[in-house]
Amino acid sequence: MAIDWSNIGSAVEQAVASVVGADWAIVAPAAKAQLTALVEIAQAIEAERDQMSAAEYNGLRLSQQRALEGVLSSYAAISIVVAEQAAAAAWNVVAQALKTAYPALSFL
Repeated sequence: MAIDWSNIGSAVEQAVASVVGADWAIVAPAAKAQLTALVEIAQAIEAERDQMSAAEYNGLRLSQQRALEGVLSSYAAISIVVAEQAAAAAWNVVAQALKTAYPALSFL
């Protein structure tokens, strides 16, 4: 089952915006670029899912979450806690899409 990544990208943005709240307008320009990268990494995970180890998946997941946290927390309006919550929310959308499409993947 192929994943509709354009819908996932929109859902990721909505998840982050809901955590960030009113400050989304401030951080959106920079955050959207990082969200695009996060979704592209997720697409790469989908493409390589049969060869990917749990360690590789977890490394990619963590690097994308930390990158988004870095972008968000660089703004005075966003605390590190909010940045961490937003990054987790973003990745949860991706992970759920992968789990739904490929329930047999052992590393999810």
